Amino acid sequence: MLSKNAVYESHASKHDFAGRRLRENVADLFLSGSVSAKRARSLYADSQQHDPRESAELAQVADSSHAHRDLLRKLKKDKKWPGVFCTKVPLWNRKTCAAETGPIEIMLPHELVSCIALWNNHDDSFWKLDSLRAACSQHLDNVSKELGFRDERLLPIGLWLDGVPVKYDRSESLEVVTMNFPHVGGDLASMRFPLTALYKGHCAKTSTLDAIMHVLAWSLTCLAEGVFPKYGPHGEELKGKRAKLAGRSLHAKGILVEVRGDWAAFKSVFRLPAWSQTDACCYRCQANKTNLSFMDASSTAPWRQLPLTHWELVGRIFAAHGSCSPLFACPGFRTDVFAIDWLHCVDQGVAADYLGSLMHTILKEIPGSPTEKLACLFKHVQDFYRRSNAESRLDNLTAGMIKKQNAASPKLRCKAGEARCLIPWISEACEHFLTGDTAEHRAATDAGKYLQECYSHLSPARFDRNKLAAACRKFLLLYASLATLYSNQSVWRFKPKHHLFLHLCEESLDSPSLHWNYRDEDFGGSLAHIGERRGGANTANVLSHIVLQMFYAKHQIPIFGPL
Repeated sequence: MLSKNAVYESHASKHDFAGRRLRENVADLFLSGSVSAKRARSLYADSQQHDPRESAELAQVADSSHAHRDLLRKLKKDKKWPGVFCTKVPLWNRKTCAAETGPIEIMLPHELVSCIALWNNHDDSFWKLDSLRAACSQHLDNVSKELGFRDERLLPIGLWLDGVPVKYDRSESLEVVTMNFPHVGGDLASMRFPLTALYKGHCAKTSTLDAIMHVLAWSLTCLAEGVFPKYGPHGEELKGKRAKLAGRSLHAKGILVEVRGDWAAFKSVFRLPAWSQTDACCYRCQANKTNLSFMDASSTAPWRQLPLTHWELVGRIFAAHGSCSPLFACPGFRTDVFAIDWLHCVDQGVAADYLGSLMHTILKEIPGSPTEKLACLFKHVQDFYRRSNAESRLDNLTAGMIKKQNAASPKLRCKAGEARCLIPWISEACEHFLTGDTAEHRAATDAGKYLQECYSHLSPARFDRNKLAAACRKFLLLYASLATLYSNQSVWRFKPKHHLFLHLCEESLDSPSLHWNYRDEDFGGSLAHIGERRGGANTANVLSHIVLQMFYAKHQIPIFGPL
């Protein structure tokens, strides 16, 4: 009946009611939605067979305001992770509405990689690059030649940064930066390591993330050199354990080969051109919106003769902003390490736009009231779900999900997985509803077939670069023709993401599913759960400390093979 329940405590005998306290505590976790029924059941089962000595040390933590700190220390006791690095960065003070310098914690990549490499020196499989996608492998080889590395073993490093919501109303997001090993495949391909995390409300525009990128660039430079540093990222002399390690060799060298994120993150953090820029709406070429050259998907498009080199893009960034991200100072850094993500570019972009326009067109062909039209269309979708056993499904379908009243054009507003699972539905929908012999119906049907063909190449086993690029070009040519049927592109609107989709398909040397952000988004969700406030000071330092310490207290250093 109360909004929150206190921890169950009994005033009776400790021994008589210990079991009841455990029963009520687990029941409260389950009934409040903190744990699933399966986890609650396993806790009850373990309570019948557990050895009290296993948890005696944790049970001795005092019930005080320091319980979180003391319990965390005991859980992290046997872990061999390196310590975090405390640095000062510009932060936004919500009380004074002004930027000020404050501390946050960062896990340094060179220390993290060296620690993991130490525990995996025995296993040759950790050092094999067979699963590394071709673009990253090429970048690694080019940097090795550029920096003069000969037969040295180098580990490829990937970074992901994005914001993940931490409140039910999405009023706050957790800005996270994570690291992974792109060459690790199989069951461990989803393995990620948090480097830092803080609320978006703590960020002072670009200066906060610039300061974080400065620390990461310094650490990645140390990783490329293969030596523990003597001086910190700001020239300060390191102290403590880091001072004792100064000058010693790391257990591995590594190179940054991949940076993942959505277009908004690339624009805000790295100052890459935004899709809304008129004079430059692409960070791969010189296509622009002034003369609508970005809408030309033909093999003879003028923008194909004007690719953006690394230094041309850096020059544009400096001309527009007067500076570039400190991460550009990493050894061998090139702007082609920014990976175009299928999830954001296609599932939530191109495919969502096509599905929204297709449904908008279909609704015009169904007789009846608007409510009856939506019901008929959704019934067809549900019938498809039953036949296909789709994993991610739409719970309902409303007019606002297809086209908002103030929206310029239709776009299916749903989760990325829900849009991806509707791709096989396209051919059935076109055959069933688009029976009119019109230019729009024929072009929409053919475009849907080519979009489905693009999705068929997501499987690494079926990937064919030339076929993927050809299907993408045909889809975009048809989509561009559909856009001309309506004034101001009110339906079938051609967007800069469509142009970026062409770059993604034509530049892919491997299946785009090998580096899409689904694994990152899942990991970001788990960090967001850790980052939910449960009391205490709401500062960037406290939050970064909690997220890093709780994650590294929960996990052991990964071992990739038998010891």
